Amino acid sequence: MKKGQSALEYLVTYGWAILAIVIIAAVLWGFGIFDPSKWTENRGSGGFSAITIVDYTVGAGNSVTMVVGNKVGRTIMLTSCETPVNLTVTATDTQCVQVGVPAGNQLNIVLNYTDLTSGLTHSETGFVKYSG
Repeated sequence: MKKGQSALEYLVTYGWAILAIVIIAAVLWGFGIFDPSKWTENRGSGGFSAITIVDYTVGAGNSVTMVVGNKVGRTIMLTSCETPVNLTVTATDTQCVQVGVPAGNQLNIVLNYTDLTSGLTHSETGFVKYSG
């Protein structure tokens, strides 16, 4: 009788644990936690260390407009943007690049800037991709 009782207690204890896990999983599923579209983006950017892409948009004709942020900690001035497409791009401190990017492609960008405190020039390489 002892073996039967301990086996039953074992099953009941683990049964409650499994039931709790199932209930928690159902609640998380109800909130959409397991929806992959909630966690993946149609667009992305990265690769930069001292500069961040705060926001960007793909407009008419698949032109990309970016808002660039400064993570250097000192005042910088963007001097140029380089892309693999044949463009002449002039950068200012408020606007950097408008180029054509077909849907599903990634645009590699080199941002050149000058640290106004030290006077040294730097180069940042990153990307912007759009799959919408």
